[in-house]
Amino acid sequence: MNTTPFPPPPSRPGQHKPRTLQPDHDRLLPVLGWFADRADEIDTAFTLGWRRAALWIKATAIIGGLLAAVLLLRWIGTTALSWVHALPWPTQNITDDTGLLATIDQPVRHYLDTHTATLPVTAATAYATWQAAGAVSFVLGFFHSSGARIGWTVWGTATTAMVWVATPAPGREVAAGIAVLAWAALSLFALRGLSLTPAAFVNVDVQAPPAPPAPQVHAVIHLPTPTQPVPTSYQPYAPKQPPSLN
Repeated sequence: MNTTPFPPPPSRPGQHKPRTLQPDHDRLLPVLGWFADRADEIDTAFTLGWRRAALWIKATAIIGGLLAAVLLLRWIGTTALSWVHALPWPTQNITDDTGLLATIDQPVRHYLDTHTATLPVTAATAYATWQAAGAVSFVLGFFHSSGARIGWTVWGTATTAMVWVATPAPGREVAAGIAVLAWAALSLFALRGLSLTPAAFVNVDVQAPPAPPAPQVHAVIHLPTPTQPVPTSYQPYAPKQPPSLN
């Protein structure tokens, strides 16, 4: 019996030979699977909404939104400053008629100038960061973001503290009061819908009704009461004589 395997058929012109799986392709399978899982999570976020989105998608969206907001505010500020410098009159003549904004802004600038002298960050960068933090917290707090509302509260407290410290002593209380009033007025929009009234909580303890007690059966036997007294002793039996006919 011939055990020699049959030779492979000759390849036809234009026919491709089957390719074997390369080891590099096996190494790429876990990487491709990881990217496929991330693509599924992105598709789930678009389909089911923000609440069902993965944590990394939420973190990326928040960080990206904050960076975009900072860049947007920086562009708006730079554009506004360029427009101000392009005005036909000198910039120094532009003053605040009421002085309320300067009462808050000047102490904050002075505080940052004083406390950033020994730091790597400049006072201008710290001032821009302070403005961006307040603007982002205000906008996100308007859309009911809990974290942004906490940040807005911290920002208002820090601003009031800087105004208090950097304002000279005679007008310190008035300047801090103006800062608090301004922050409270803006909080009407940043904290809209927030209620400090505690919600009524009713504890409803749903339990199964108690089982009825098991019936108790008492057996009572009533014996008849004898109508005649029971003799205590017995006498010999004496039969009665029939009556005499005589």
